[in-house]
Amino acid sequence: MQKQLYRARLGGLRKSLARKRFEGVVLVPGPNLRYFTGVKSLLLERPFMLLISLEGPAHLVAPKLEAGPYKECPVDLTIHEWTDSEGWDRAIEAASRELRPRGRWGVEGKVPFLFLHRLMKHASPRFDDAEPVLQGLREAKDEEEVALLRRSAEILSKSFQEFPSLVKEGMTELEIGRKATEAIYANGATKVDDLLVQSGPRGADPHGLPSSRKIRHGEGIVIDISSSFEGYFADVTRTMSLGTSKKLMEVYTKVLEAERLAVEAAAEGVRVGDVDAAARDHLARAGLGKYFIHRTGHGLGLEVHEAPYIVEGGMQRLKNKMCFTVEPGVYLRRKLGVRIEDDVLVENGRGVEITTPPKEFGWWA
Repeated sequence: MQKQLYRARLGGLRKSLARKRFEGVVLVPGPNLRYFTGVKSLLLERPFMLLISLEGPAHLVAPKLEAGPYKECPVDLTIHEWTDSEGWDRAIEAASRELRPRGRWGVEGKVPFLFLHRLMKHASPRFDDAEPVLQGLREAKDEEEVALLRRSAEILSKSFQEFPSLVKEGMTELEIGRKATEAIYANGATKVDDLLVQSGPRGADPHGLPSSRKIRHGEGIVIDISSSFEGYFADVTRTMSLGTSKKLMEVYTKVLEAERLAVEAAAEGVRVGDVDAAARDHLARAGLGKYFIHRTGHGLGLEVHEAPYIVEGGMQRLKNKMCFTVEPGVYLRRKLGVRIEDDVLVENGRGVEITTPPKEFGWWA
């Protein structure tokens, strides 16, 4: 079954490359390499590339200490190993000699120029951006991916329900972040990647990292976390408070309604810009439009930010099995910030929330 799945993915990649008039593609350790081989590796300074042409086996240039798992992977690979003592040049030369890369080759965005420079010593392909092809293949999920996304969402949702009991007045944002991380791992996450905790006026900076600022009564606390299960991400934001304030409640209510409208707008065939507009227009009518300073969402999968992007004016149409966030926010400089984020899967033609922590105002009480 696994071999069938990865062979089908590789076959789909080759068909897409051919349609876009590529002769092949260069991948490096990261989500694309994992998607097409099933193996997870780290991208470090050592040259490590998978070269996939339209026909024949793919060729992997890899440090010997990293190559082992690829000998057991479910796709046909010719592996060119190298060690630190012998250097990388012979391995790249051997791969180039057997593959003879020429013409127009795609390159994923994460490939370091250093790797390409070393490849160009032995071959003369014309490199071009392969991200549209790669993102296009990964944006609609297969059934195995959907199951992993749902499990990841379940873990993070369960964890968020525990957070109100962890937060005490006088704790620092950093302390809350540590306790939240422990809870997510305890609930089964493979990895906690990005964790933001911002209280009071710091909530007006959407991507501020946790600080030593102490939690105060009546202030909003924005908690935004992405975690993964077996490589697949969930991403949730909730805004809570110890006590409350009238202004926080007013803004929160408008943001919550904007999120609901955007989720309801998400459906197969709908433009991503229309989903964004559902949230953005509602906040504009409430006089808060200028305080919504980012897109409404982004795709989820092997990366926490991938296609599709739920962006203002976006013309891409949603498809079944796409998974993405819906996360409107309002950010009042030197006062407060509110963001509410859930993960949405397009299934049977409509958008369905797969993250489930409570979110009505006062959910933390």
